[in-house]
Amino acid sequence: MIKKITLPAQLKEVYKPPNGLYYKGNPNCLNKTCISIVGTRKYTEYGEFMTQKIIEELAVLDIAIVSGLAIGIDTIAHKTALKFGIPTIAVLGSGLKNIYPKVNLNLAQEITQDGLLVSEYEPETEPIGYNFPQRNRIISGLSVATIVIEAPEKSGALITARFALEQGREIFVVPGDVDRTNSKGIINLLQRGGAYPITSGQDVIESLKIQPHLFPQEKSQEKSQEKSNQPTYKFTTEEQKIIDNMRKRRPITLEEIANKSSLRTERILATLSMLEIKGLISTKDGKYLRKC
Repeated sequence: MIKKITLPAQLKEVYKPPNGLYYKGNPNCLNKTCISIVGTRKYTEYGEFMTQKIIEELAVLDIAIVSGLAIGIDTIAHKTALKFGIPTIAVLGSGLKNIYPKVNLNLAQEITQDGLLVSEYEPETEPIGYNFPQRNRIISGLSVATIVIEAPEKSGALITARFALEQGREIFVVPGDVDRTNSKGIINLLQRGGAYPITSGQDVIESLKIQPHLFPQEKSQEKSQEKSNQPTYKFTTEEQKIIDNMRKRRPITLEEIANKSSLRTERILATLSMLEIKGLISTKDGKYLRKC
């Protein structure tokens, strides 16, 4: 069922915000920290690989991935988010009863199971060319950061990046070979100084951790004082038990972790290995240190 929702706070801040959003799916996705991923329709194997790699590495965060349901990098972004259990939001340039492109109709239906389709246009609106550049301001407006993966000089992804820059959001780009067509838009963004080059999802995480202004302010119920939100991580039950007993400044031993978590040693070692692979902990002199 298609419904209409009032704008989330971050979208109200953009220039010429929509009057409202029609949606289908789970509107709670809009309450998550959103990161948009956009790129060219004519992607390469490298672009596909980097999109999948970055999203897989971002899966440790409690986020939603935003894109435009277009053929190419957008489609890969939505499908990869679904694969790794990340809610994904598709912003359409048409009405929700006129899914475009038609080839992604099944993908759109899959997204609505746990994610969200949104559009500022009436449900019956046809996919008109002018609408698509306009919807890009919503893609960037919903997101604390936009990641551009492969973009020629004339690309809708660059329009999204420009909106993100105007909205004061972070822009990340994936560098490519300088002589490739799909790198020209990326190079232009870097030359203008409005984007930060990345090679992994961890690069995004580390940057967002030192960018508190990108996140909404929230009052602490316990201390009644304002604090900056940070990216929220997703943990398994065992990971949560271990992380809760670790500190960022004082490394602790395996024995201390075992005593505090009440987990078996073999499970602790397996979980610590996974946390280290995810970049959430580090080791120092045989002891363990929390990084997140």
